Formats: sequence, structure tokens, C-alpha cells
Amino acid sequence: MHRNRNAVAARGLNSQARVIGLALLVVLAGLVFSMSIGAAGANVLSDPSKPDPSIAGAPNEASGQDLYQRGYYPEALAEWDRAVEKNKDGGAAFQLAEAYFDAAVVERDIVKAVKYYTLGAEWGDARAQEDLGTLFDKGWGVEKDLSKAAKWYEAAAKQGHPSAQYNIATMYEEGVGVEADKVKAYMYYQLSIEGGFPKFATEALETLSTEMKPTEIKEATKLVRAFKPMTAGESAAATKVTVKTSAGEDASTE
Repeated sequence: MHRNRNAVAARGLNSQARVIGLALLVVLAGLVFSMSIGAAGANVLSDPSKPDPSIAGAPNEASGQDLYQRGYYPEALAEWDRAVEKNKDGGAAFQLAEAYFDAAVVERDIVKAVKYYTLGAEWGDARAQEDLGTLFDKGWGVEKDLSKAAKWYEAAAKQGHPSAQYNIATMYEEGVGVEADKVKAYMYYQLSIEGGFPKFATEALETLSTEMKPTEIKEATKLVRAFKPMTAGESAAATKVTVKTSAGEDASTE
């Protein structure tokens, strides 16, 4: 998806320069390769279906992603599954949930998707928290529950995810799933804008501000300035819950 600037720049070279340039690139590539992979890298080449051994903390989300990006999809899913079982890796749980929900490389399994979104959310992965909120918001694979949707949207919002901040802001503004609170709605809209989600949040904030008292806006502004995103660990500690999948499977880690 990124433009190949090297290819564009090379168009002005003559044929001799191209040959010399290519030869230098080959030499440089060989030096970089030999310096970077060593004996561990040789193992990757001998068995490319194994994750890069230089990835710290494996099995984890990164080691599974390494396999996935190289097209080893069953191996990637197996790596993420090991990361979930052995290390309670929230990112790996999120990736499994995405795989089973999107059905790009495996058959769709909404029960497994909900299970892994729940695990990822409980372990503090903000992406899983936001997506789990969407499932409860829409009633996809679970019984529609706006209070649970709000809970998970806000969990992700507290970690600084701008789209989740917008979602929970709308719920606070409308009093859906939570008690209406214009100050919190204003705060989250503003944080969403500052975080890089301005398209909808800006218009919503402008409308909301016309309905608020100056003292309320001042209070909300103070909250924005004082906002400090939670870490994944802090979020996990703050959002320990038991959530069951639509099949009745207990997905709690407790």
C-alpha cells in the first residue's frame, strides 16, 4: 500500500548505473542479512513455518503475526492459541477473535470469536474491548446489552482509543447504556478529536456544547486536561468480569 519511492527515484538512472547499483545492493543486502540473523535466522530459513526465534516473549501476538504475514495461517492461529493458553496474551486472543469473526482464513465461528474477544478484553487489550462493546451494542453473537456495550467501550476509551471514546461519548450524551452525563460526553468527544477521530466527534461536540452551561464545559475541559490513558494491565485489573458466550460457555479467566 505504500508507494515504492526507490522505484520512482531509479527511473532516471542509465543502464550502467543500474548494474552498478544492483551489485552494490546485493552486497549490502548480504552483509545486513549475515549480521542480523546469525544461527537463529538460519533456523527460520530451514523451517519457515516456524516463527522468528528472535521475537521476545513468544508465543505471543507478535510471533503469530510473523507467521500470518508470511502466509502460514494455520500455524499463526496455533501460535496465537498457545499464547492464549500459556501466557494469557490479550493481543493473541484479539487476533484469534478477528480471525474467527472475519472468516478470511478460517470458517466463521461466532462463538469462538466472542470467547476470544472476551478473553482479550478481560486481559486489557483495548482493541478487543472496543470490538466486544460493538458485539453487545449490535447484538452480534451475543444478546444485545447496551450496558455491557458501554462498559467495554469505556474500558477501551480509558486506554485512549479515539473511536471508543467517540462511541462512549454518544452513549453518555443520549443516556443509552449509562446514565446521561453531558460533562463526560463532552470530555470523551474532545479526547476523541485530539486522538485522531475528528470527523464525527467534532460535529457532535459542537452540537452538545450549545446545550451545556459554561460551568459544565469548564468542568469537562479540566477532565480532558487531566486525562491519563490507562495501561493494559491497569485496565485488566479494573474490568475483571465474567462474560458468557452466546453458547453459554464461561469465558472468564477467574
